[in-house]
Amino acid sequence: MIGRGWKSLALAAVLLAVMPLAGAQAAKRARGPDPAVKEWPAWPYRTSCDGFGLPFDPISVFSGPTGAELGSSPSEVALRDFLRTEKWVRQLGASAHDWRLLAETDKAAEFTSGRLAEPNRMSSMSFELDGGQWKWNGFSSGCQPTSIVKGRAALTWQISSEQETVDRNTRKLLIDLGPGPCSGGRSQNARAMKPAFRRLGSRRWLMIMQLKPLPPGPYTCQGIVEPPLEVTLPSKIGKRKLLDGATYPPVDVVRQWREARAAS
Repeated sequence: MIGRGWKSLALAAVLLAVMPLAGAQAAKRARGPDPAVKEWPAWPYRTSCDGFGLPFDPISVFSGPTGAELGSSPSEVALRDFLRTEKWVRQLGASAHDWRLLAETDKAAEFTSGRLAEPNRMSSMSFELDGGQWKWNGFSSGCQPTSIVKGRAALTWQISSEQETVDRNTRKLLIDLGPGPCSGGRSQNARAMKPAFRRLGSRRWLMIMQLKPLPPGPYTCQGIVEPPLEVTLPSKIGKRKLLDGATYPPVDVVRQWREARAAS
């Protein structure tokens, strides 16, 4: 994410790296309600971009209209003025059109543009009220709506390639946890909480993974390679679809696992 403290040299390097991709992205429009909401018209959790920032209801946000850059509220006017005057952000993939308001408080506002099917290309922009004026605070070229469960972000997961079979009788799974907050190289497996399960309709089963919180303090972003984590489902999978509920829309992890095995 790029914020108000960026340096010109670093920005120039980023521009050179992303300009080809940004040009292709800028040609796409994302006007109106997001098509993903038709397939997933209900969601039990509020979300935020990548687990950070302001929480929002993904259904109301992505089923609503775009065009926040044409609005008349003070934060919308600030968005429009920024897009018009700060051309460099267009080189990072920010669209000039089809923005929608994610959330707004008395002191902050966040917007996004793009489609849920391509979260890595869904730009987000944040503004803050400073001295009575709405000012740009940051930009990110990706926004994955991440479930907020009991006040904390959920952690993505997938079935490990070491899992030998997955069928209707499967109840135990080997899973790989996705990236979490910087922890100074601490084991995520050791901090993993028991999975939480929630039904979404009659045949969709959300599984939520979270980490136990770390003590306060600064942490480096040192990663470690860990073995798969074994988890036990409440019952056999049966005819249900097992989904990673960390993100909206969720990921069908069994289909993901089968496609990865077929490609290997």
